Amino acid sequence: MSLIFHWGGPRHGAVDDVAAERLASSTLVYDGPHWFGVYQRFEPVQVRDTAEGPAEVWVVRE
Repeated sequence: MSLIFHWGGPRHGAVDDVAAERLASSTLVYDGPHWFGVYQRFEPVQVRDTAEGPAEVWVVRE
């Protein structure tokens, strides 16, 4: 599992523990009952310190 930090969109500031196989693609797609979001890996890769530990930054794709 890898920690990701969401930048922008409905999950801005959220930190999620994501399975490594879901990070094989350059995009993450969420389709929950209350929101929809597509995030992409920030280039160049950035890592932020969070309460849960270091998390890679993923930005909302509009």
